[in-house]
Amino acid sequence: TERLLQTAKIVPAVNQVECHPYFQQPKLKQYCDWKGIVLEAYSPLGSPARPAIAAADPVVMEDPVIKEMAAKYNATVGQICIAFALHRGLMVIPKTVNPARVVENLKSTELKLDAADMKRLIEVDKNLRLLRGESFLPKGVTWQEAFDVEADEKFVIPK
Repeated sequence: TERLLQTAKIVPAVNQVECHPYFQQPKLKQYCDWKGIVLEAYSPLGSPARPAIAAADPVVMEDPVIKEMAAKYNATVGQICIAFALHRGLMVIPKTVNPARVVENLKSTELKLDAADMKRLIEVDKNLRLLRGESFLPKGVTWQEAFDVEADEKFVIPK
C-alpha cells in the first residue's frame, strides 16, 4: 500500500484484502486507519471451500476457541468470524449464494463480543495467508514477492 501511495494521485478509499482470524493483518489495519483507508476483509471465514487447500492448512471454521465462542453466543462459527472482523472496524465480504446464509451472516451485526473474547480471538492469529493466488502469478514470481511481504514486514508506521 505504501508503494502504491508513492505514485497514486488519489488515496484509495478502500483496500480489499484477505483477512480472517488466522490472518488478521493488524499492522495493515493500523496503516489503513492512519491513512484514512477502509480495510475490507474478503474470505472472513478463511475460505474453507477454496480449491487449493493444502492438507496441512488449519481450518478457521474448526478452531476450538471460535467454536467455543459460537456456543457461548448461540451463534455459528461464521457469525463469530464476521462479528470479530466488524468489531475490529473492518468492512466484511462473506461470500455465499445461499439465501439463508445471507440472513445468517447479517445477524452477525447483532453479536456483541466482549473484550475478553476479542482478546482470545486476537490470540488465534497465525499470520497465515491462505489465498496466495499462485495460479495467477507471472512465471518466476513468488507469492511473497507479489504481496511484497518483505517490505511490509520492514515498514514502520510513523508515530
